[in-house]
Amino acid sequence: MTSRPHEVGVSPLLDIGGDVGALVVYLPAPPPSGELEACPAGRPTARFHTGVHLRDTGVGPAHVAVFPEVVDGHYDLLDEAGAPLARAEVAGGRVSELDLRS
Repeated sequence: MTSRPHEVGVSPLLDIGGDVGALVVYLPAPPPSGELEACPAGRPTARFHTGVHLRDTGVGPAHVAVFPEVVDGHYDLLDEAGAPLARAEVAGGRVSELDLRS
C-alpha cells in the first residue's frame, strides 16, 4: 500500500429540500477538536457540530466542514472557546458555502 500525502474524505450525503439546506465551510486548518460547532444566531445553547475533513475541492485539498441538514436561518460558527467567529445564512433547498481561509 502506498501512502498518500493527504487523505481525502468521501463525499457527504446532503438531506435538503423545503426549509432545510446545507452549509459547507472551508477552513484554513482543522480545529484541534477535529469538529466545527455552530448554533442558531444568538442561541449558543442550541449548538450542534460536524467533523472537519480534508476534502478534494477540484482545485486541491481543503479542510471542510459539511453540515448536511440545517433549517433555513442565520447561524454563528463557533471557535474552540465557543465564541462566534463567523455568521452564515442557510436557505432551504440550497447549499450555502462560507470560505474562512482568507
